[in-house]
Amino acid sequence: MKKYFPLICSLISAVIFGFAMLFIKSGMKAVNEDAVKFLAFRFTTGFIGLQAIVWLKIQKVNYKNKPIKLIILCGILNPLLSQVLQTASTSYAPTSQISVMCATIPIFVTILSIFINKEMPSKKQVVFMCMTVIGVMIINLVGGQMIGGTTTGLILIIASIAALSFQRTYIRKASAYFTAFETIYLPTLMGAVGFSATTVINHAIKGELLTFFNGLGTSEFVISVLYMGIGSCVIAFLCMTYAYGHLPIAVSSATGAFSTVIALLVGVLILNEQLRPVDIIGIVIILVGILGASLSYNKNDEKGNTISAEE
Repeated sequence: MKKYFPLICSLISAVIFGFAMLFIKSGMKAVNEDAVKFLAFRFTTGFIGLQAIVWLKIQKVNYKNKPIKLIILCGILNPLLSQVLQTASTSYAPTSQISVMCATIPIFVTILSIFINKEMPSKKQVVFMCMTVIGVMIINLVGGQMIGGTTTGLILIIASIAALSFQRTYIRKASAYFTAFETIYLPTLMGAVGFSATTVINHAIKGELLTFFNGLGTSEFVISVLYMGIGSCVIAFLCMTYAYGHLPIAVSSATGAFSTVIALLVGVLILNEQLRPVDIIGIVIILVGILGASLSYNKNDEKGNTISAEE
């Protein structure tokens, strides 16, 4: 079981992320689709959860004599930069286009890891990782509405993909110096402070400070923020960060695609969305890719690919 613990962590994070859209839609309604305000409460809740863990002495953070600039860089790339870019892109491009293009992130992460982390994945791992990417693209591209995209939307999507790809690559590098908890603690604080300051300033400029907390006491919003703050920001990011630090990059990227399968099943079983034949084909391809990548992983991969502090 210990041998496959990083794989299990990667799948747990994928499941939590797969349910995310369900809770985001619910929470966004309470704040009148104000994405920055929702992100502010999400990351503030997440940081409170992380700080509680520190206060209870379950985990500790120690950035002394460590390359803290690496963690700050990760925090700037995600959540600050990537979340803003992704949110802005939805105003200029259809969600299907965003989903299709974001499906290429594992490929870019693998390529960047070769140059930044000097990590060379096996041919078998690359093949199975590409299978999951193809499965995601089939689900989102075939039958999707690609009309309505703009040049601005394309630029924003590419920029967000670049930010996320570099962030996930540097998370892998940071694992040589920091624990998984330390890796997400400071970026979560950066997100909480950054988004909170932005939304308060926006409300002040509009003269809406007195109505800032309107609608935030509803059960839908509270549940949504708790799920995205504690479930996503704390549990899922801890699992994902741990997986990225201990799995070959191609394997962690492939298993991460399981979130697409979960998101699709949530849409069908909970939101009563239609399951198309092409969706079934995409799911099968993704699952085969995940299974193949998982079976190609062994303890030697982990030892051989984990980035050392000397590098």
